[in-house]
Amino acid sequence: MSIFPNSNQVFYDLFNRAVANASEMATFLNTAVNTTDTYEQKFQFNHIDKLKNKSYEITHQVFTESGRMLISPFQRKDMCDLAAAIDDVADRIAMASRRINLYDVPKITPPMINLAGLILKTAKALEEAVRAMNNLSNSAQIFELCNNIKQLEYQADTVYNEAFADLLANETDAIQLIKYTDVFMAMETATDSCEDATLVIESILIKNG
Repeated sequence: MSIFPNSNQVFYDLFNRAVANASEMATFLNTAVNTTDTYEQKFQFNHIDKLKNKSYEITHQVFTESGRMLISPFQRKDMCDLAAAIDDVADRIAMASRRINLYDVPKITPPMINLAGLILKTAKALEEAVRAMNNLSNSAQIFELCNNIKQLEYQADTVYNEAFADLLANETDAIQLIKYTDVFMAMETATDSCEDATLVIESILIKNG
C-alpha cells in the first residue's frame, strides 16, 4: 500500500464535499420558505450563512491542493473552474437567503416557494452530476444530468418571468415591488449558477473524453 494519498480521490472528495454543502444550503432555503415559524426561518437563514463560509474553505483547499499535487484527475484550471462554479452556487443561494431575510418581505409568495423548490432540485441534480464525475467514463449519464439541470433552470426562468409580470401588474407599493423583484431575481440567479456549473462539467468531459 502506498504511503501517498490517492490524489485523484483527494480532489473528488473535495468536489463531493463542496457540492453536498451547496445542496444542504438549498435544503435549508427550501425549508425556510415553507415554514411559517419566524424563529425557524431565522435558524435556517443563519445556518446557510455558516455553510457559505464552509464552501469558501473547501474551494480554497481545492486551489491549494491543485498547486501542490503532481497528479490530478484533470487539468488544474478545470479543477479550479469547477470548484469556483460550485462555490458560486453556494454564494447565490446565500444571496437569495440574505435577500429574503434582510428585506423582511411581508409574506412568502407561491413563486418564492416554487423557486426555492427548483433551486433544491437543481442543486441535488448538480450534486449527482459531480459525484458521477468520480468515473469520467460515465459521460452519457453526466451529460443527461446536466441537461436535466438546464431544463430545471428553464422552469425557474418561467416562474421568475410570470412572477415579475404579476408584480408589475398588481403591486402598487413601490418599495415592495423593489423588494420582491430583488428576491425573485436572486433566487432565479441561483438556478442560473447551477446551469453555469454544467458548462464547466461538460467542458471537462469533452476534454477528457
